[in-house]
Amino acid sequence: MQHQAESVLALFNLGNALQQRGSLEEAAACYRQAIALDPDYALAHNNLAVALMAQGRLDEAVASFAQALLLAPDYAEAHNNLGVALKRQKRLDEAIACYHRALAINPGYAKAMLNLGSAYLLKKDYAPALQWSQASLAIDPDQVEANQNIAAIMLEAGRLDEAQQYRDRAYRKQAIFIDLAPNRKRTVLLLWAAAKGNVPIEFLFPAQTNTLITWMMEYATEDQARSLPNYDLVFNAIGDSDVAGPTTATVARFLLDCRKPVLNHPAAVARTARNQIPALFAPIADTLVPLTLRLDPKDFKKRLLTLPGVRLPVLVRPSGSHGGDHLIKLESEQELTDLVAWNADCYYATNYHDYRSDDGYFRKYRMVFIDRQAYPYHLAIGERWLLHYETAGMLGEAWKRAEEAMFLEDPGGAIGPQAMAAVEAIGRKLDLDYCGLDFSVLPDGRVLVFEANATMLVHPEAGQDVLHFKNPYIQRIFDAFDALLTRRISAA
Repeated sequence: MQHQAESVLALFNLGNALQQRGSLEEAAACYRQAIALDPDYALAHNNLAVALMAQGRLDEAVASFAQALLLAPDYAEAHNNLGVALKRQKRLDEAIACYHRALAINPGYAKAMLNLGSAYLLKKDYAPALQWSQASLAIDPDQVEANQNIAAIMLEAGRLDEAQQYRDRAYRKQAIFIDLAPNRKRTVLLLWAAAKGNVPIEFLFPAQTNTLITWMMEYATEDQARSLPNYDLVFNAIGDSDVAGPTTATVARFLLDCRKPVLNHPAAVARTARNQIPALFAPIADTLVPLTLRLDPKDFKKRLLTLPGVRLPVLVRPSGSHGGDHLIKLESEQELTDLVAWNADCYYATNYHDYRSDDGYFRKYRMVFIDRQAYPYHLAIGERWLLHYETAGMLGEAWKRAEEAMFLEDPGGAIGPQAMAAVEAIGRKLDLDYCGLDFSVLPDGRVLVFEANATMLVHPEAGQDVLHFKNPYIQRIFDAFDALLTRRISAA
């Protein structure tokens, strides 16, 4: 028995050593051998789950964490780790419950507090997100992620100076973050903005095969540039021109000497500012881009309706916002007077254009451009002008999903050859390696442009069975992007 116990411990320790150096498959094999000798070894089940989670094998990881907890219900670390796995599966409420259980066992568990704050932040439940992020900082003031969380919460609340303070605390300590891929296919250097406005990259660069070096460019130094790990390609993830300003000079200096392929060059991103899109797309036939003006927040309420070309109703939003966040339609001068202004660097005002289809419904299409080629991503159909896929009734009404399926299968047939030609011309004009276009099609066949930039989110449909029909089309986008990365690296 003593010899077996020594063998179990030796296998467990070897697994830990292998895991520390990134040999995840070998580590998992050691843990499994230890478990075969001692099935009740909760620590081995937990560490096996950690190795599986690092490989992206989340279902197996969840099962192994659950087994560890079955054997050791008061194992706070396993509760926390199970929460991490569930969070990666987008099961946020279950993850939050796990973190609370970990804290019930160990009330001073700073990592569980941090994870709890991060999960609430993803749910946009800002009060508990702030509470738990602050609690974790009180125990460990150097936690980068907790400072990141609070910076994001302050930014969302319009408390820009406080957001900057927390960003400084986070990124002056650490400006480069490395995520190693267990089955590395390539290494990508991501140029990143510390605030909002980055390209959503989670599904574009799968963690299994893409080692990512994320560099916070507001805090970048020449010493950091000289000591960067080796990488194959640069992806400029700063997708919103409104947040690029503080990074422009630093990024330009770095790219001047960079000899690796660069995707989404900053010069092309700069042309996608909302107020520049009308002029950029003006030469494209069958395209309508409403007048959009960039306004100083100090006097925009007084000046807005005096500016040439501006008319009611008008859409107003703060800079740096996307997806309809903080977007307001002003229908009268009184509504403008009553508007409670946001704390923002500037506002955008856009003439509203009614885009109801002949059947009375509003339609918003999204196309994604990979290397300037158009791929359909989704269609939302609803009764309100401000359309979100989640609230447009797409889940409950089969006819809407059927129309979306037709668009995904044959976008040109769905929107018509006139509109399709305009969309394809827009992709060429944007001249970005990755970007997207939100638009509608007017009754006369013209494309009404809502937004065109690199910050468009593309994600697979994992939750709702009725939406799984979309995944083959979404996978085409990911496959095209992966092929683009391979081509650019091979051509370098």
